[in-house]
Amino acid sequence: MNFKSYDILSSLVPGFIMLLSYLPFLGFEYNKDYVIGYTAIAFGLGYLLNILSSLLEEFYFFSWGGRPSCNLLAGKGMWKIKQYNHSKLKNHLISKTNNPSPCNKELFSIAMRTVFSMKDTRIEDFSNSYAFSRTMLTCSILSTFVIIANYYDDWRAYLSLIVVILFWYRAKQRGYYFSKEVLQIYSKIENI
Repeated sequence: MNFKSYDILSSLVPGFIMLLSYLPFLGFEYNKDYVIGYTAIAFGLGYLLNILSSLLEEFYFFSWGGRPSCNLLAGKGMWKIKQYNHSKLKNHLISKTNNPSPCNKELFSIAMRTVFSMKDTRIEDFSNSYAFSRTMLTCSILSTFVIIANYYDDWRAYLSLIVVILFWYRAKQRGYYFSKEVLQIYSKIENI
């Protein structure tokens, strides 16, 4: 099994945040003598957060107004992120399938299959960035529940709701950036 630095950091960072927010909730205090044990637990919690964030992805798509990839192919974007050649791109992708009425999800999977077969693209970085943002969103939501349950009488605990909103926006933005990068690379490959 090969671990990349991204794999380790993407699990450790959210895992440590969860661990530190849950320790007081479970009645424990942080003890610097247990840092190696905490690291192992944090990695496991981070891995669990990756799983949960993947399971919650459909809910996140719903809260964002749809899948970023499908929205871009439909001509919808967010703020500065738009796919201007979406009509030509969609028609080209439709010509690549035997399905008489393919959905945007199917069309995007055709583009992804092509793009992920290419070397020397930034697509893996965009994919990792989106996955990390989605995991941090899940982490912030779960941590906020615990922080508010533990410190409901302290107004500062409610500041964690602002963090959830910011992470929600960032994960949505990263989803759009990833989808746009896939479509941009596909457009370049196919000269669209």
